[in-house]
Amino acid sequence: MATLRDTATRKADVLSALEKQHDVWLASADVAGRPHLIAVSAWWDGADLVIATTGASKTARNLAMNPIVRVARGAPADAIVIDAQMVDSSAVEDSAELAGGFAAAVGWDPREVGGGWMFFRLRPTRIQAFRGYDEIEDRDVMVRSRWVV
Repeated sequence: MATLRDTATRKADVLSALEKQHDVWLASADVAGRPHLIAVSAWWDGADLVIATTGASKTARNLAMNPIVRVARGAPADAIVIDAQMVDSSAVEDSAELAGGFAAAVGWDPREVGGGWMFFRLRPTRIQAFRGYDEIEDRDVMVRSRWVV
């Protein structure tokens, strides 16, 4: 059995992953609860995840009706699961500062790939981190938008 990480180590690992690894899975749902899952680039700005998608997409429509999402990254052997709420959205062309930070972090700029793109700011409410079944217990590193440690 591998050495189990304490909560402080898990938090540090989450922050490192969010700062360095920008590809995540984003699950949203419509008001009837029908889920929709996409792969997206995400920028961690130190407080929120910022994602970009087209304003006409199923994800954008879902977020307009139901701001609750789940974000996941990693494999079961090293998973991060984030429950979040969309707290803001803006057209990419109206968000130069956000676009600059996003592009610097993820390596592409949605302003350069065509019109109709939007930024969505996702505020984490719960973050879980676990490496396999051994770490399922005590997996919460953030609860109610507050770090546990």
